[in-house]
Amino acid sequence: MNLTIELPEDQTAALAAKAKARGLSPEDYAREVLQNDLAPEWLQESWKSSRATGIDRMPAEEIDAEIAAARKTKRDSQPQPGS
Repeated sequence: MNLTIELPEDQTAALAAKAKARGLSPEDYAREVLQNDLAPEWLQESWKSSRATGIDRMPAEEIDAEIAAARKTKRDSQPQPGS
């Protein structure tokens, strides 16, 4: 779908500034804002939680290590067959 949105100059300038700060074109920034707003409620809550706890700033490698450690803990706590 293509949309054409008319914005006042001050809002156009604000959009361009926010886009530039994120390293995006104004069009890509507007698309990202709309996609985030249209995301399901459960996903928006997950994003909110990750921002509140700082997880959104963790490198992917650190997140992967945390997940692996949690899975190992879960595996280690399960009864072994024949025990």
